[in-house]
Amino acid sequence: MKKLLLFTLIFSFIGITSCTRDEESLEISQGEKELLVKQTLIELNKSAVKTGKFEKFLKSLSQKTTEGNLSGSEVEILIQEFLGDQSQTFLDLYYQLEELNMTGEEFLRIADQYEYLKQGVSSKLQKTSEGCGNSLACAVWDWLRRDPAPGNESS
Repeated sequence: MKKLLLFTLIFSFIGITSCTRDEESLEISQGEKELLVKQTLIELNKSAVKTGKFEKFLKSLSQKTTEGNLSGSEVEILIQEFLGDQSQTFLDLYYQLEELNMTGEEFLRIADQYEYLKQGVSSKLQKTSEGCGNSLACAVWDWLRRDPAPGNESS
């Protein structure tokens, strides 16, 4: 009976510690999040801005908004389609951010550190996505379109 009790205690202890380790391994440090956001922004520049896809999308979106009043959810769907049309490297990084349940607010707070990564994006763009929400897709879109934060302008 003592052997059975000892075996049960050891087995329970191993089960509990392995569950604790799983939870710890899912947590990511702030530095790792910042690096992931930075890599995502670099890939977004390579995939969307440098290839001209961003400008094409802006023209298309502008045309659709002048033709009819788009709701926030319709705008978000268009943005998600635009982001889904990017390079596989960008998509992999973007999905990693989604797996971390990163909010749009958290993404923008981190991304604002990397204003210098904006390349060839017009500052005349509308500054917010009205009604788009706090999704990660809307936050990526807002970051692309926002004016640089004071002190972060690139020369």
